[in-house]
Amino acid sequence: MITFKTLSLAEAHLILDAAQKKAEEIGVPEVLCVADNAGYPIALRRLDGGKVTSVQIAMNKAFTAAGHRKRTDNYKNSLPGEEAFGIWTQHGGRFTVFVGGFPIVVDGQVVGGIGASGGNGEQDIACCEAGIAAFMATLNK
Repeated sequence: MITFKTLSLAEAHLILDAAQKKAEEIGVPEVLCVADNAGYPIALRRLDGGKVTSVQIAMNKAFTAAGHRKRTDNYKNSLPGEEAFGIWTQHGGRFTVFVGGFPIVVDGQVVGGIGASGGNGEQDIACCEAGIAAFMATLNK
């Protein structure tokens, strides 16, 4: 039997609260998604003005980061001729190589993922990092 940890709904909202605060600070109408350890959504927020096209992208970023256990921007090898070319065609097209998806790791185990879509890469990353930092701060108390 394998035992694993995953995020709760309350923890997902804590992460989203911090990510939303960061998005509002930088003035970007993000769509934010927190997924469980298997990559399936726990909670999603589309901030006022968030693009409808960003909803699926944020979900896919969280799915990829949690499911594949690494940041989505690590797929520099997905260009034509590279080792991972075509990886985005997997899982019904849900696998994404866009910047802005992060696994959430506790004690070396992926417990979930966060995806942000709506800004540029730097803005999406800032929102994800803010959400993860807020969650990690609660674990240190």
